Amino acid sequence: MKGISSTGSPMDFARAIEPMSPETFFAEFFEKKHLVIRREDRGYYSGLLSLNDIDDVLTRQILPMDDLNMVNNGKAIPTEEYTVQAGHVDPVRVAQHFSEGATVILPGLQRRIPQLAAFCRSLETVFSCDLQTNIYLTPDNAQGFKPHYDSHDVIVLQAHGTKTWRIYESTLDLPLRTQAFSPDGFVAGKLIDEFVLRAGDMAYVPRGVVHDAIATDEVSLHVTTGLLATRWVDLMMDAIADLAHKDLALRHAVTPGIANDDARRDDLRRTFRDLLMHAAASIDPDATLDAFAAEFRRRRVPLVPGQFLQRLDLDAIEPGTEVARRPDLIYALSTRDGEDGEEVVLSVYDTEIIFPAIAEATLRDALERPAFVVGELGGEIDEPGQAVLARRLVREGVLARIAARDGNTGR
Repeated sequence: MKGISSTGSPMDFARAIEPMSPETFFAEFFEKKHLVIRREDRGYYSGLLSLNDIDDVLTRQILPMDDLNMVNNGKAIPTEEYTVQAGHVDPVRVAQHFSEGATVILPGLQRRIPQLAAFCRSLETVFSCDLQTNIYLTPDNAQGFKPHYDSHDVIVLQAHGTKTWRIYESTLDLPLRTQAFSPDGFVAGKLIDEFVLRAGDMAYVPRGVVHDAIATDEVSLHVTTGLLATRWVDLMMDAIADLAHKDLALRHAVTPGIANDDARRDDLRRTFRDLLMHAAASIDPDATLDAFAAEFRRRRVPLVPGQFLQRLDLDAIEPGTEVARRPDLIYALSTRDGEDGEEVVLSVYDTEIIFPAIAEATLRDALERPAFVVGELGGEIDEPGQAVLARRLVREGVLARIAARDGNTGR
């Protein structure tokens, strides 16, 4: 089944790094050092992506030119060499360049392959960040890019073939996006590690770690997912900018004459420090963190397979019906005063779903369970009320009825 690993479970972050646990990953490797996990299961990621999937996308779908790039030994191939005048990819010319050693890069392929979309959604849930997913199809004994570093962490899943990776000494730890790699005059440091990723293996490379990769004697296909994480400096800058909208002290002009040699630097330095201390004392960390979380939820496009069929079956949801929470759901529950008294607000995707306060305990119970039978939840809502609640949550794409009309659980 598509999207299912050879172990029989959906491919998500935990499966991608097995046998390592997420707890070990975050404690010992995340933002610290590169990681390689080797397996003797070449089909471990085959349910996620295969050569057949790539062939289908390239030869059966009409790709706009922005959905494909090609590079050969560090040099980008001009777009006009593999596209037609209508602005779409020409698969015949792509195949020709590939046979001549060019790597095919497919950015954003998760928009076309459902099982890849589900995997990316699981990473979003774990890391609370946007992603940049590229698929690399490299011919045997070919190289796409010279030694370089990325300004985002990457998770690499080898889906087919083999590729040799090399890690070099790095001089810049955890670069910001404004510190993106530039090839001009760049010289890689000392080689510190070299390993071969075989189908079923994975690697994690933190941002700033210099690396390159070259296919061996067989075609290589791998998934590289970049983690576009928000840094603490980003939150701090947002917090100060928000404070300035309501704090006059931060909106004053810098003292005129600051660039002059005779500027009163002691006064300027004192003002600068005073404003920093004032901002630190005035900013509410919870408000900043809540705003970040809310904005991330708003950006999430719902991935709700079978939603139309689910809505056709709403009337069939009654006490005794089994329903399941949509996977990788990110939500927040809060209470507030409404026109008719206190109400509970479920914030999910770019939507606020409002319930009466009496539903809070039952709603929390429903959201904390992977699946449940309507009528068996806790709280103050009776069985008919739980059916109404479940129908509402299915309608909003939060839950999915199991054993729907066509057997599609929506998961």
